[in-house]
Amino acid sequence: MKPILVRGGRVLDLDGDLDDPPVRDVLIDGNSIAAVQQAISAENAETIDASGMLVVPGFLNAHYHSHDVLARGMFEDLALEHWGTMAGPLGARRSIAEVRARTLAGALECLHNGITTVQDMSAFSPLADEVLDAILAAYAEAGIRVIYSVTVRDRSQLDTIPWIKQLLPKELHEVIGTQADPASPQMEFVARQIERIGTRGGMLRWALSPSAPQRCSPALLESVGDLSRSRKLPVYTHVYESRAQRIFSQENLKGGSALRYMEASGLLGPLVTIAHGVWPLPDEIDLIARSGTNVVLNMLSNLRLKNGVAPILDYRARGVNLALGCDNCSCSDVQSMLQVMKLFCLMSAVSSPERTGVTAAEAFRAATVGGARTAGLEDVVGAIRAGRKADLFLIDLSDPAYVPFNSAVRQLVYSDSGRSIRTVIVDGRVVVRNGRSTLVDEAAFAEEVARLMPAVRADVSRMRNGYEKARPYLDRVQQRAWATPLPVQRMVGGGNPK
Repeated sequence: MKPILVRGGRVLDLDGDLDDPPVRDVLIDGNSIAAVQQAISAENAETIDASGMLVVPGFLNAHYHSHDVLARGMFEDLALEHWGTMAGPLGARRSIAEVRARTLAGALECLHNGITTVQDMSAFSPLADEVLDAILAAYAEAGIRVIYSVTVRDRSQLDTIPWIKQLLPKELHEVIGTQADPASPQMEFVARQIERIGTRGGMLRWALSPSAPQRCSPALLESVGDLSRSRKLPVYTHVYESRAQRIFSQENLKGGSALRYMEASGLLGPLVTIAHGVWPLPDEIDLIARSGTNVVLNMLSNLRLKNGVAPILDYRARGVNLALGCDNCSCSDVQSMLQVMKLFCLMSAVSSPERTGVTAAEAFRAATVGGARTAGLEDVVGAIRAGRKADLFLIDLSDPAYVPFNSAVRQLVYSDSGRSIRTVIVDGRVVVRNGRSTLVDEAAFAEEVARLMPAVRADVSRMRNGYEKARPYLDRVQQRAWATPLPVQRMVGGGNPK
C-alpha cells in the first residue's frame, strides 16, 4: 500500500490546543500513523492537501444495532417496550440480501459522519454462518472497523417486562415475544465463529453481548464471563434502559439489582460496558466505579423512547469511564456522534443549573478515547499519534459551521452537522473522498435498497397490526412503571425524577 501524506491540516489532539490546533503533516505508512510533525518529506507518498482542513481522529460509536436500519423513519412517539415489539423482530428470518443491505447502509452512514469504528451488538436469528458472514462481509465492503458481538439471551421478552404476562391475553403473547432459546448452543455458536473467522487483520474486534441481565439466566451470564476472561474479550450489555426495567430488576432479580446480579455472575469490571444506565441507584453507581465497569451513554434513543436522562454528573463524579453511542437507526434516527456529543454536553443541565464542567473537550474524549477504552483499544485508535492505526477524517473549515473559526472542539461539538466532512481514512485506506464512498457505488446501492423495501414494509405493517392489539396493555405497563415508587435516590447532580 502506497504511503499517504496528509499535508498542512490542523491536527486535533486531546492533549494539545483544542481551540486553535497547530498545522501539522500526518504520514501514514501501511495501516498506521508513522509520524505527526511539521514539514514531513515523503517523495513516494500519495499527498492529500489538508490546508484549510481540520484533521480529526475517527469517532468510535460504542453502542449500535444493525438489525433494524431498514426501518429508519418508520416509528415515532413510542416508549421502549412498545417500539421493541416491531423493531426487535426485524432481526429474525431476513433474506441475505436484506442482511447485507441493512449492515452496509448503517456502516456507510457511520463513515460519512466520521465514525471509523462501530460496536455492533448484532441481533439475528437463526444463528447461521451465512448470516454472520453476510454481516461481516458488508462491514468489510464499506471499509469500517467493527467491534462485533452476537447478542445472546435465554429468557423471552414476555418474561422480562413487568406485569405484561398477567395483563396481556394469551393469544397476544407472541406479539411481545415468547422465544427463549437454550444458552449452550448460542455460546457454542459464538465461540465457533471467533475461531472460524479470526480478526481480519485487526479490522474486526470480537466482543460478547448478553442482551441484558434480566434476559439471561445466571448460567448464561457466567458462561459469557468465563469466555470473556479466557479470551480477554470485551462485553457489552443493556442495563436499566427504561424505568420498567429498573422495576423488573428490583422485583425479580437476585439482590434486587441488575448490577448485583451481574456481579454475582462475575460480569463486572474493565472488560464490561453497560449501555444506557439511565436508572441506577447511587450505590450501584459506586459499584460500577469500584469495579472499573464502563458506561456508554445513548442520549438520542433514551429521549426518543421516553426512558429519561442518565445521571451523567454522578458517573463523572465517581470517575466512571464514559463512552458515547448512537443506538438503533429506528429509534435514534442517525449515526452521528456530532449529535450525541452535543446532547452529552446539554443534558447535564437537566441535573444541575450550575456550571458542571461538562465541556466539548470532554464530549470529544468520550467519543474517541472513552469508546476505545471499552474495547481495550485505547492504544490502537482514538488519537492521531505515531504508532496508532490510521483512522481519521478531514473537515473543511470553510464550511459555515466554522466561520468564524474560534474553537475547533466547540464548533465541532456544537455547530457541525456532518456537512463539513470531506475525507475519511480507516486503517490507512481512503474510504470516503469528497464526501462519497470510494468502495461502494452509493447510487446503485440506494436503488438496491429500494428494491428490498416493499417486503420490509409489508412485514413491519403486519407487526404493527399485532402491536396495535397489544398497545393498551403496554400502555398500562408504562403507566404503572412511572407510578411505582423507586427506592430513595440522592444523586450527586440529580438524575431522573424520584
